[in-house]
Amino acid sequence: MSNLTKTTYLTYSQCVKAFWLTTHQSHLAAPPDPASQRRLRAGQQVDELARTVFANGRLIPYRPHPEDMAELTTQAMAEGSQTLFQATFASADLLVKVDILTQATTGWHLIEVKSGTSYKQQEHLPDVAFQVYVLHQAGLAVTQASVKHLNRDYRHSHAGRDRLFGLTDVTDDVTNYLPQVAEAVEQMRQTAVLPHSPDLSIGRHCKKPQQCPFYDHCWQEVNGRTIYDIPYLKRPKEEALEGAGIRYVADIPPDFSLGDKRASGFVARVKEAQIDIERAAIQAKLDELVYPLYFFDFETIDYAVPVFDGCKPYQQAPFQYSCHILTEAGDLHHCEYLHTTDEDPRRPLVESLLDHIGSSGHLVAYNISFERAVLRHLARQFPEYEDRLLDMADRLWDQLAIFRQHYRHHGFAHSNSLKAVLPVVVPELSYRSLAVQNGMAAQVVWEEMIICTDTAEKQQLATQLRNYCHLDTLAMVKIHEALSSL
Repeated sequence: MSNLTKTTYLTYSQCVKAFWLTTHQSHLAAPPDPASQRRLRAGQQVDELARTVFANGRLIPYRPHPEDMAELTTQAMAEGSQTLFQATFASADLLVKVDILTQATTGWHLIEVKSGTSYKQQEHLPDVAFQVYVLHQAGLAVTQASVKHLNRDYRHSHAGRDRLFGLTDVTDDVTNYLPQVAEAVEQMRQTAVLPHSPDLSIGRHCKKPQQCPFYDHCWQEVNGRTIYDIPYLKRPKEEALEGAGIRYVADIPPDFSLGDKRASGFVARVKEAQIDIERAAIQAKLDELVYPLYFFDFETIDYAVPVFDGCKPYQQAPFQYSCHILTEAGDLHHCEYLHTTDEDPRRPLVESLLDHIGSSGHLVAYNISFERAVLRHLARQFPEYEDRLLDMADRLWDQLAIFRQHYRHHGFAHSNSLKAVLPVVVPELSYRSLAVQNGMAAQVVWEEMIICTDTAEKQQLATQLRNYCHLDTLAMVKIHEALSSL
C-alpha cells in the first residue's frame, strides 16, 4: 500500500471512492486543465513569498523519494534549525510535507500557507489537522497550528509587501478535530486494501469542495437531468430521493414534495418540457432601454498576489473589452480593446473605453454586478476619469434579469448563464468552435500571449481572445433581437 498523504486524506474526505481510485486506478483521473494549473502556480508563488517572512528559514531540498526528505528534515532539526520549509515527516504509512515549521516557546508551530484571503474552516481544517496528527505520530510536539493567508485589505504599491499576509491561529480547532483524523486514517487503511471500488453513488460531493478528477469517469453513463441539477433543493429532500433510488428528475414521483416552489418549478419544466415566457413583462423591461445600446463585456485577470498599483488580492483588473453598439435605427458596429503587453493594461483600456462609449444610452451586460465592480475599481484608480466611469456604471442594464424573472425554458437546465441561454434562444451561435470558451481560459491565454516572443503565435493567441470576447457581446445583441421579436 502506498503512503497516506495529506492529498489522499483530503481526497478521502471528499469521496471514499475517489480515494480508492487514486490508489488503484489513478490513470482514470482527468489531468488538471490550464485554469487549474494556473491556480496551482499561484499557490506556489504565495507559498514562496510566505517563506520570506522568516529570514533564517531553511528549505528542505526536494528529493524524488519523500523518505529521503524526511531524513534531511531530521538532520536539519538536529543541527539546530529553528524554521524549516517543506519539512517532511514519515510515520509508518503516513507522510506529510509542512509548508512552514518554526520553533515556538514550547514545542513547534505548524503553519499551513493558503492562497485565499481568509481561513475557511470547512476547507482548511482537515488539511492542517492531518499534518498535526502525522507529526504527533512521528513524535514531534506541535503546540500551535496556524493558517497563513493573503490579507484581503492589502493593496499593491511599490513600497513593498509588508502587509501581504494575515495569520489565523487554528490550534483549538485542530485539537478538537484530531479524533476524526485518527478514525479516518484507520478507515483509509481498510479501504485501500479492498479488491474492488466502494459502491458509492454520484452526488453533489463530486464537485465539492472542488470537482473530483474522476468526475468524467463516474458520470460517463449519466444521461439526463439529475436530482443534483435541481436548484434550491434542501439536503434532506435530496437524501430522501437518493434513499428511494431516484437519480433522474424524470423519475421523481408527482406526489413527492420538494419543499421549495423554485425547485418544484424547475422539475415541472424539465419533466413537461415547459417554456414560460412573460411577453408583456419582457416588453416592459425592453421599453426601459435608452439608445444607443452598448452591449458590453470585460475580460479580466485576477492575480493572487497583485502586480498593479491599488489592486488587492484577486482584484479583477481588465485587460480586454468588446462592445457592440446598436442605434435605434438598427445600425450595429463593433469596437474593442485588447492589451498585448505585460504592462498595466488599465489606463490604455480606460482611455479607449472613453473614446468608444458616449455620454448617453444604456450599457447592456449579462450579470452587471461584475462590470459595475470593474468600472468602480477603475474610477477609484483614475480619479481624473471618475465621473465618466461612474456614470457608465450607473447606466448598466442587466440582460440576465429577464431570464431570472420572465423567461424560463426547460433547455436552460439549472442555469440561466449566457452560455446556457444562448443555445436555446439563438441556436445558430455557439462557443464550441472557439479555442477560448470561458473567462478562466481567457486569463490563461492572455498570460501566455503577453510573454510570448513569437510574433505569429502571439497574433494567434490575440485572435483567440478577440473571437471569444466578440462572441460574448454579439450573443447579447442576438438575444436582444430575439427578445424584441417575441
